[in-house]
Amino acid sequence: MSYKSLFEPIQIGNVEVKNRIAMSPMNMGYTGPNGYHSDQGTAWYAMRARGGFGLIITECVVMNPHRWGGQECLNPSLMTDERYYRFHSELTEMIHHFSGCKICIQLSPGWGRQGHPHVESRDCPAGAPSAIPMRTDLRNINKGWEKQVKRLAREFGGEEIEKIVPDFSQVSKMNDEEYEGFRTWALETIGTVSPELLHVVDGDTPRELTREEIIDLEDRFAVQASAAYKLGYDALEIHAPHGYLLHQFLSPRSNHRHDEYGGSLENRSRFLTNIIVKTREKIGPEKALGVRLSGDELMPGGITHEEVKKVIALCKDAGVNFLNVSQGSYENPAAAFAPDGEDEFTKWAPGFKEASGGLPVITPNFINPETAEKAISSGKTDMISLGRQAIADPFWPVKVKEGRTGDIVKCIRCQRCYMDLMTANWARCSVNPAVGMEKYYPELFLDTPKLLKKMNLFKSKIKDLPQI
Repeated sequence: MSYKSLFEPIQIGNVEVKNRIAMSPMNMGYTGPNGYHSDQGTAWYAMRARGGFGLIITECVVMNPHRWGGQECLNPSLMTDERYYRFHSELTEMIHHFSGCKICIQLSPGWGRQGHPHVESRDCPAGAPSAIPMRTDLRNINKGWEKQVKRLAREFGGEEIEKIVPDFSQVSKMNDEEYEGFRTWALETIGTVSPELLHVVDGDTPRELTREEIIDLEDRFAVQASAAYKLGYDALEIHAPHGYLLHQFLSPRSNHRHDEYGGSLENRSRFLTNIIVKTREKIGPEKALGVRLSGDELMPGGITHEEVKKVIALCKDAGVNFLNVSQGSYENPAAAFAPDGEDEFTKWAPGFKEASGGLPVITPNFINPETAEKAISSGKTDMISLGRQAIADPFWPVKVKEGRTGDIVKCIRCQRCYMDLMTANWARCSVNPAVGMEKYYPELFLDTPKLLKKMNLFKSKIKDLPQI
């Protein structure tokens, strides 16, 4: 089969990307202490650039300097001020050694109600549009998550506890009354076996942000976005999907405000569109500036696809020039990040293209190159991105281009990577032993011709010199 469509270049803003294959933004938790970028983080991204991805989208980098950002538990990379800049410039310089690979920073104003009180001041709750806590619906647990729940039950409580983990395909069929009984039992069991995981199911109650705090974040976002381009990032994506802070403002489920940031869809979109306008004013009209949105919240009372399309139109008018598709929120874990199969998100892409008047659209959730090629050639999306599949095989793009599809190491959708992140463990992969250990295997990514040429020339000038 020909995969020609996957390897055609595409223009996003003032950036030409060499192929249609992006790496999805994924927080692996490899950041160093206090949000500084680490050597493992650089090696993680460099190996994927060596594997042929045209566009690397970084993990969600947080620009919120306040204790109420809510993000500490996932240990994300930070970019709040100049202390962090040189570490980001190290990353962008490294990625640009790999045959035209481009790098896009995903920048976030915080976690909102999906975050937690600051680790150094537990009396400081995360800031959100309204004081409404997150409540995960356990009827939305798929097979991948079920595997991990059973693994943790066995590790934390032994085989007897593993035996009482229910078949979640049956839980998904419960009506509301039946579910409330199950939910009470599930929370009591988690509280006994592993109380530190209770907040993954039921979030902490956030604090309602003041109008002044929201405007402060808008202004700070624009400053850090402008800095990101100067540090070498080719593009910037605003983080607004999956029930995080910006999504919470968009959703009538989590935004019950009565000021200019709540109520109508235009008001609920104001935080996002103000960020776009203020950022565009600082960076000029040409740079690649996009936004990632959930195509539908997939929860009762949440933002719908038709409303998201109207938000997209507002974003285009405010100044974005590309879009990235996702879906759901933490309250629906099977849909939000980790469906069991592939090609789950492509159904939203045509709506994104229509609402934006044809802006480039990136769509995730692929395993097989045949499925990815079809998504591009059908015109439903302009680029595909790989998330868990990029963890399983960093060399997916070059293997497809070289006709070695039989060598692709395929993601088995076990959700080990996600559960490691949620349980504050070093992220590993069930099928790729190099994940989390990239810095120990530089031979897998430092053989890129551009860097080798420079290093070999330097080495030739010290050949046979004695120790004096």
